[in-house]
Amino acid sequence: MSIWFLGLAVTLVSGAAATAYFWLVRRPRDEMSYGLHALSGLRWREFSRLVLAAMARRGLVEASPDPQDSREPQSTFLLARGDERWLLSCKHGSAYRIAAAPVQELAASIRLGAAHGGILATEGNVEKEGRDAAQGNTIELLDGPRLWPEVVDLIEPSLRDQVIDYAAARAKRHIGIAWLGAVAIGALAMAAWPNTPAPARPTAGAPSPAAPGAAIPAPAPPQPAAFREPAEEELEIQMREVLKALARTPGVTRGVWQTKLTLSVDLAAGEQDVWPRICSELERYPALRTSRVQLNPPPGSSEPVRWRQCKTL
Repeated sequence: MSIWFLGLAVTLVSGAAATAYFWLVRRPRDEMSYGLHALSGLRWREFSRLVLAAMARRGLVEASPDPQDSREPQSTFLLARGDERWLLSCKHGSAYRIAAAPVQELAASIRLGAAHGGILATEGNVEKEGRDAAQGNTIELLDGPRLWPEVVDLIEPSLRDQVIDYAAARAKRHIGIAWLGAVAIGALAMAAWPNTPAPARPTAGAPSPAAPGAAIPAPAPPQPAAFREPAEEELEIQMREVLKALARTPGVTRGVWQTKLTLSVDLAAGEQDVWPRICSELERYPALRTSRVQLNPPPGSSEPVRWRQCKTL
């Protein structure tokens, strides 16, 4: 795969995914958020008229509109659809967090007024307690995300265009930033891609051609064979061979393996004369040359028992 094709593909995929997210997912959410915030800036009367117009499209019209233009804000309306009567409760303000109390109050008004059901509309949100209180009662909850689709076509065109343009501008700004990030991701993918082939290694056993006039290096000296741990039976055979050799060594009475790494030697002569002979026998076997040797002095000698080692690791 060409490294440029890889970088272009990563950039296009990343940029297209970000564009789809910001335009198809985030932009409608921003429109709703900005729209609800704009609705919260309306007066009580304007907001209630907007909700009443949305209910009228459902066939629910105000049953007994007040002929007088009251200055007090009205939050509850009686709606009719044929013989059905519905109560509409408007809670104006995006800061509303509707709990159980307003829902229970609307349910009590429905029972007292012998209404068929009720509708609670607000730009805010209905919390879990409010939704639980609405269960079992014929109450429809139109909070922010559910209210916006009902009224978006009914708000003033200038306000609606302002909300749409604001959300579109924010989405385009984020899409531009996302494409810059996509280019950076594509460059990182190109830098991380192993595009340089490794030099071919010569086949084992095949001599590499020497450059004309180049000196031929001298062969390396042979390396000692790597140490190989003997098997259990092989190790016991080596230990017995050491004991047989010590039995024939002048100045040694006998040798005994106390453990696989500890050899006890009874001396019949001075240590200085016997020690090199003991080491020569142990060093014949790589697995035994680091064994600890207990040197027991001859009987009647005042020398102490000594511990020595021919080789160390």
